[in-house]
Parts: sequence; C-alpha cells; structure tokens
Amino acid sequence: MKHAKHLAIIGSRGMLGSDLADYLKSKFKVTGIDRKNYNRFKERKFDIVINANGNSNKIWAQESVLEDFQASTTSVYKSLFDFPCKTYIYISSADVYPDHKNKKNTSETTEINPEELSSYGLHKYLSENIVRNIAKNYIIFRCPMILGTKLRKGPIYDILNNSRLYISPKSSFQMITTHEVANIISFLLGNNITCEIFNVGGKGTVDLSSVAKYLKKSQTFPKSAETQTYEMDISKLGKKYQLKTSIKYLQDFLKQL
Repeated sequence: MKHAKHLAIIGSRGMLGSDLADYLKSKFKVTGIDRKNYNRFKERKFDIVINANGNSNKIWAQESVLEDFQASTTSVYKSLFDFPCKTYIYISSADVYPDHKNKKNTSETTEINPEELSSYGLHKYLSENIVRNIAKNYIIFRCPMILGTKLRKGPIYDILNNSRLYISPKSSFQMITTHEVANIISFLLGNNITCEIFNVGGKGTVDLSSVAKYLKKSQTFPKSAETQTYEMDISKLGKKYQLKTSIKYLQDFLKQL
C-alpha cells in the first residue's frame, strides 16, 4: 500500500461510490469525498478521481430540470477544478443514447443528437463532453442498471421488497454489479487505457417477469404500464475484458444479500 496510487471517489456515500471505495481499497489508497468533507479535500491532488456522484433519479430530473442540471452537470464541471488529478473517471448513463432499446444504435461511436434526449440524458451527455474537454486523461462509463449492496430504489429493489411497480413485466434491463464496475476500473487503469468511452454492462438483458419468477415473488404489475428496455452494444469493452451475462450479474448481486 506504500506505493499505491491515491484514488478519490466523489459520492462515496452513495450506492456505487460506497461499494467502489470498499472494493478498490485493496489496490489503491482510497479517499471518499461527500458533501460533508468536500471542502476539506478541495484542491487536494490525486492520481485518480472517480466521479460516482450526481442525480440518478430520472423522474426527479424531468420534474426539476434546473436542479438536476446543477446536481449532474454543474457539479462535474466544478469537481474537475476542485480536485486536480492525472486521470478522471466519470460514471455516465445509458440514457445518453436516444434509442437505448436497440443495441445497434448504442455504439460508443454513435452520433448523439442532444435534441432527442431527455433532460436526464442530456445532462449526462453534457457532463461527458465537459470531462473530455478538460481532463487530460479520462475514462467514461455509460452504465445501465447497476446493482450494489446499498441498493435502495429501482425495479429490482421494488420486487425484492414487494413494493409497487410502475413499469410492465416485459421491461428488460442490461445489468452489472458495483463489484464488476470496480474490477473493470482496476483492469483499465492497470493497462493504462485512458481517453476512452465504454458501454459497461452485462451480455443481454433480464425482463422483470423473469426476475419475479427467479425470486419466487408473486409480483403484481400495473396494467397498461410503460415497457422500458435498456441494452447497449458492449462489444468494445468485451474485446478487452470478459463480461458476464446480465442474469449472472443479477445472481452475483443476490448472493451478496
């Protein structure tokens, strides 16, 4: 640990950030940054900064556009100056793709039209461009559904806790665990891979009706509800790193509970 690189995680109290801090501490000197200690570490230099902060509530983002911009975009711009580093890792979203239902339209080289994005997706996309413009070395992850030990919302959480769902049983999602995200970060940094954007997720998708059956839950789905589908093209990362299927990541997550 004496010669370990110093890595800071912004949003270290969140679901992803807290797990990343736990999983990466064996390979890096980890400093967690949150609202309470943000100013204390301001202007401290780090080898690596991971931004796992920002709003993840899509409904709130649509209802509170300006507030979401401040939480998800202004905060990113600010952090790039507040925490100087050699490599900046930004956790973005699959929502930067207007058509995230069809993986043929979700290559990292796909041209994105901002006019077609939701407020949530637009703010993530703007943040990506800010990172690419300012950071000398960067890695951007476009992530689908992330499953972690502190999961507190989303359809998987709702099924596990017999809570009301607002989307149809045909809704299907690409999934990955916080543990695997940490592994991928370690792999890319260990191989000096930077200035790249990666779609990060499992192979294929899992539909909610299958999840309910797998968990042996008698789940009630609303009638005529919206069907959501998220599946990105992960071939770019898959050529460098052996990704599992989404169902396997779901199983890995359930084993932790």
